[in-house]
Amino acid sequence: MLVVLDDVFVPWDKVFMCGEIDFSIMLVERFAAYHRQSYGGCKAGIGDVLIGATASVADYNGIRRTAHIRDKLGEMIHLAETIHACGLACSYEGRRTTAGNYQANTLLANVCKLNVTRFPYELCRLAEDIAGGLLVTTPSEKDFRHPVIGKYLQKYLKGISEVPAEARYRMLTLIHAMTFGLVAPSYRTESMHGAGSPQAQKIMIERETDMELKQKLARSIAGIDERENVLA
Repeated sequence: MLVVLDDVFVPWDKVFMCGEIDFSIMLVERFAAYHRQSYGGCKAGIGDVLIGATASVADYNGIRRTAHIRDKLGEMIHLAETIHACGLACSYEGRRTTAGNYQANTLLANVCKLNVTRFPYELCRLAEDIAGGLLVTTPSEKDFRHPVIGKYLQKYLKGISEVPAEARYRMLTLIHAMTFGLVAPSYRTESMHGAGSPQAQKIMIERETDMELKQKLARSIAGIDERENVLA
């Protein structure tokens, strides 16, 4: 999507910054924290749908209870819940500002989003693994509706007997749409670049971390006297 703002009139009562460049970095960092916090909900929620679709395909294929499928679904749940947990953590560790609004913990919000740049890729890989190659070779809906070949597809693309082939086809199509992004932004690509690419989070994580405290803890455990610790 491309948005071009050309000769736009902004009413004065809608202007919230006018020359206050000292607050520019703070504005970006706080907005980014809100945005990266929200990914702990939305990307975990999309993950839940993908897990449900993957489990359903496994049911339709008659392999839902096999050990390796359960193991992979368990891994998918772990990844989605880790994203969610980090979103909850940065919210819980937030603080009330002087203005009265609540600001998410900036460090944990960036950790949340950095996880999102990685975990959905593995979620999609596991979904594609369980779904099988039919995910990308399945015929079109037009083929299913064809008066001649449709009956063959209904017969030979059927999984377990009690579930019609069309249900299996629809679930595969949902997984395909979510992982390859044909009808909406791909779960993977949007997770990578939405709310900032990985390096942006890494910069903020390093910036927000109290490294001196961590070093002080290490020196204490190592038995290094603070007075003798001289950094080059």
